[in-house]
Amino acid sequence: MNSLCKLAAVATLTLLAACETTAPLSYLSGKPDRPLIDHEYPVRIVAVDQTYYFQGPVSVTPGKHLVTLELRHSSSRLPTQKTLALDVQPCTRYYLTAKKISLMESKWEPRIFDTEQVGGCNAEEELKKASASAGLAVSRS
Repeated sequence: MNSLCKLAAVATLTLLAACETTAPLSYLSGKPDRPLIDHEYPVRIVAVDQTYYFQGPVSVTPGKHLVTLELRHSSSRLPTQKTLALDVQPCTRYYLTAKKISLMESKWEPRIFDTEQVGGCNAEEELKKASASAGLAVSRS
């Protein structure tokens, strides 16, 4: 029983250490929290760097990412998914949308509708954590 408790304690400390080295604190959302204007439409975040998501918002590390978005309510027969190259800054929440020329237009382009700073987040520390996480990922490969 005593060795089981020690094993549990080691596992807990390892998990806490792993949580400390990850650096998401930047977020992507396809549903802005304010009214959309001029033919802007909400989107669903399908994938970030070919990692698929079923709901948002999605937390990401700072750096360059390829974000695949989907226009949910499209009457077009054209593909409804598009990819946006995004250089994510630390401690930032991104609101992404689809922009059309008009309501009747089937073509759309993904865009950053708005950004805001994540409260209680230190950008320098997040960059250090992201670098440490990237180093761990490379050394494990």
